[in-house]
Amino acid sequence: MHRRKPALRPQNDRCDVALLVDAETGARRRDGRFIPDRNSVEAYVLDALCKSYRGVAVVPFDSRVVATIEALRGLKPRIVFNLTEWVDGDRSLDAMIAGLLDGMKLRYTGTGPDGLLLARDKALSKQIVAGLGVAVPRHFVLNGTGRIGNPGVPYPLIVKPRFGDASHGIGVDSVVCSEAELRSRAGVMRRRTGEPLICEEFIPGRDLYVALLGNEPRVMPPVELVIGRKGASAPRLATYRLKNDGAYRKKWRIRWRPAKLEDEVVKSIEKASRAIFHALKLRDYARIDYRLAPDNRVVFLEANPNPDLHPHAMGINLCFAGVNHGDAIRRIVEAARRRSRG
Repeated sequence: MHRRKPALRPQNDRCDVALLVDAETGARRRDGRFIPDRNSVEAYVLDALCKSYRGVAVVPFDSRVVATIEALRGLKPRIVFNLTEWVDGDRSLDAMIAGLLDGMKLRYTGTGPDGLLLARDKALSKQIVAGLGVAVPRHFVLNGTGRIGNPGVPYPLIVKPRFGDASHGIGVDSVVCSEAELRSRAGVMRRRTGEPLICEEFIPGRDLYVALLGNEPRVMPPVELVIGRKGASAPRLATYRLKNDGAYRKKWRIRWRPAKLEDEVVKSIEKASRAIFHALKLRDYARIDYRLAPDNRVVFLEANPNPDLHPHAMGINLCFAGVNHGDAIRRIVEAARRRSRG
């Protein structure tokens, strides 16, 4: 069987950082070096790392695993910047990669296997967060088979995959307002994925995204999603299309901006975010999504342990943390280093 050539060592024969990426995000040159696709998040993170650290190598994760293990063992990196999101396109296996790095006793950035699994389970994470005294939407779970029914949660509801990621499976039709609409939407999702669904109370209000950096952690100023154009078919929440279709965002005048909030709301968000970060075993960096209800109630929606690190993730020059992109990448690496020494 042909084996992929391992990533080459940095030219100075020292690997400060090995950037571990999904194999589908680039291609190998003839000399064996893996080059991320132009303008991809991988390319931007690589550029930021190269500006801050002497020896940086890129390692694509190979689902056959052996090639990845050999490449990392050959490099002996001081730290691995884990930018992977899936195994062969399956996002539910991201914890497996973190587990592999743990097994190899390598230091790496980001959340470990336990935190990745907790954050992915939207029902379990809400149960844990509710135990902290933070408001969460009322919700119930529909398994892959069985009767579709609402046990009494008020409409409207949002129907989405229980273990979903990056808004996959979430569209304008995900908001349902009656038992008939619930049966219809849940039936569509069951036929499409066959996976469990979470049906949660739709909270009217403002979408807030709160980044965290470090392991204390530092809570960054909230960023707000703004849908500038109104209409019957306007998106009511951050759908997959909203996040991935530039023309769609332009049509509905969608943008992100620093949120203007009352001091008490900011304090509430900071307190809740730190507690959630630790309770869900997040590490180094994360993003927590909230809805701010009209009565200023802060409602937890979900936690993202590996938010998009593209420098324009939330608009022009507004990366996930609302700070300079290179600074955010350095903070993540240094947070992981300090944590690993502890």
